[in-house]
Amino acid sequence: MNSSLSYLKNLRDIAKQNNGRFGVVLEHDIESAKALCLQFSEVIGEQHVFALGTSFDESRVLQLESHQGQQLLGRECQLLIWNLSAPWDANSFSAALGTLCGGGLLLFVGRLAMNHSGDKWLSNQLKALLYVGESRQSALPELNKFDYDVRFEQQHQAISLIKKVISGHRKRPLILTADRGRGKTSALGIASAQLMQERQIHIIVTAPSSKAVQPLYKHLLSALPSATRSKDIVTFGESSLRFMAPDHILLDKPECDLLIVDEAAALPIPILQAFVEHYHRMVFSSTINGYEGCGRGFTLKFQSWLAQHRPSYRAFHIDQPIRWANNDFLEAWQKQTFLLDYDLKPIELDDSELRYLPLDKHSLLTSPETLQNVFSILVNAHYQTSPNDLFQLLADSNTVVWIAMQADNIVGCLMAVKEGGLDNKTVEQICQGKRRPKGHLAAVSIANQVGITLAALQTSYRIMRIAVHPSVQSHGIGLQLITKFCQSAKVDFVTTSFGVTEPLLKFWSLNGFEPIRLGTKRDQASGCHSLLMVKSVSVDWVEQAQTLFYQHLQFELNDSFQYLDPEIVRWFMSHKVNISGFNQEHLRLIERYVLGGSNYESCAFAMAQLLVNLKGKEWERVSRLLVCKVLQKWTWSHCASSFSLSGRKQVESKMRESFQVLLSDLQCKVDW
Repeated sequence: MNSSLSYLKNLRDIAKQNNGRFGVVLEHDIESAKALCLQFSEVIGEQHVFALGTSFDESRVLQLESHQGQQLLGRECQLLIWNLSAPWDANSFSAALGTLCGGGLLLFVGRLAMNHSGDKWLSNQLKALLYVGESRQSALPELNKFDYDVRFEQQHQAISLIKKVISGHRKRPLILTADRGRGKTSALGIASAQLMQERQIHIIVTAPSSKAVQPLYKHLLSALPSATRSKDIVTFGESSLRFMAPDHILLDKPECDLLIVDEAAALPIPILQAFVEHYHRMVFSSTINGYEGCGRGFTLKFQSWLAQHRPSYRAFHIDQPIRWANNDFLEAWQKQTFLLDYDLKPIELDDSELRYLPLDKHSLLTSPETLQNVFSILVNAHYQTSPNDLFQLLADSNTVVWIAMQADNIVGCLMAVKEGGLDNKTVEQICQGKRRPKGHLAAVSIANQVGITLAALQTSYRIMRIAVHPSVQSHGIGLQLITKFCQSAKVDFVTTSFGVTEPLLKFWSLNGFEPIRLGTKRDQASGCHSLLMVKSVSVDWVEQAQTLFYQHLQFELNDSFQYLDPEIVRWFMSHKVNISGFNQEHLRLIERYVLGGSNYESCAFAMAQLLVNLKGKEWERVSRLLVCKVLQKWTWSHCASSFSLSGRKQVESKMRESFQVLLSDLQCKVDW
């Protein structure tokens, strides 16, 4: 034990001089390892030791469960202890690891259970770390002195660029990117403080959650000690900074001098585009690799769009870490372990045949390159691919992976999880609200929320991810991959669930999926309603579910779905099942309104009946304004501001014009 303690002390001395971090696997039994950790923690001092998944009878150690790593965000430590015997949570671990500063050590205690491929993958990765035990000790790493003067150079550049967004020309947003530990969010706080001190300014900050921007508040208040904070609002003289959730900004469109979007890669690109179209001075900030997942979809897709619509935008990437040195041992190990830093090589489609086939989990372990390619395609395509996704892919026996291949290149991949097949008693308890078994998201939702209990008794697959290599997108590979998977699936039906946007809705519809449930609450991070779609393999209840869906949609359009994108409403209504109820009297009322002979309130119900009875391409003639006012029942003032009109009188004038065009077109084809 004494030799192990001496080893850790010597390793810490090297880490401090390198400003680096090292990971050590303690090969002692769990109690001896914990005792060693406590002895070593005396060297570290109070409030700088975090332990997850294990308990210590010691107050100076901050102790959390293994899934609670996100609670440490905004804090720093010099010693991080992780119990491998506890349930593994890769997201939690990645969040906790980011709190370990240069000069610090990560100590693993306990043993992995080795129950599945995920444990085997992690076990193989642990072999790259240092080992300390009674019988062996890894060689100590080399000593390299760190130049502390260079740490803040790039952060200072970032601060200057953030401030220039205000002083420079409009419509020149800044894209600020960095890996974790580069002081990106701190730079936002410091720049905000300087702006608030130098001028009267109102700043709005948004992010997937308010927790993500706590370092911003910390550095803002540190630079402006006389500022006052009340919840998420900081005021300093006539200046202010406040946090707002993305969905609230989309709905309210509040005025501000600067909009800061932190962790922008975790937001859907349509949300970011909507911000750009409304606000003229913006900073988009994002972690490219971190506990939140990877931001490659953000850098590839959003910046390409920005280059077309805001060609004068500026991009700046912070390479230099602040919390630890460049080429940090643990950072390199983390990227390798979680496969979140792998660049895809450009490929081209040729004349050789595309093959669509399932992947065996064992082959992913024996061929790390294949696993890396699969996960890299997912990372590049999705705005939220987290470390836990990797371990679900490896560990969950119900998760399957299909790939599209051309020659030796993987050009697309699909992840799905098997659900349903529950017994009658469990389904009954689900419908009574007594149980919600994990791993059956869609099956339980259909049984409980749609009312079709048979769906939970039957078997299904839920497609969680579908991704195609960026070099070969728009060639129908994703469509074919889904088609081949569904054709081979030995289940009763296939589902998918996502934050609904018009492009995604059209994509899944092309694959034969039908909408059956739309969540009534927007996701705070994405600003989207969650849509559940289903494709039948051998079931006969889909039409019944669709009828219920459209009845629910029509009923909620002026309530829960009042601010659903009108284009999405129009798409739904153009694909709906038949709804009767429109007649000649309704038509006469609308005609009188068009001519100015009746007021809106007296005939709005007839307008609604007309719209909900339109079919297919007839909806192409319906204006967004009619959708918003007649079906979603927006206020006159909201309609006026959203469509750049002066008030109710001008709104009604536009509505009359729209109805006149619509009726003229319909009367050419329909016997009213």
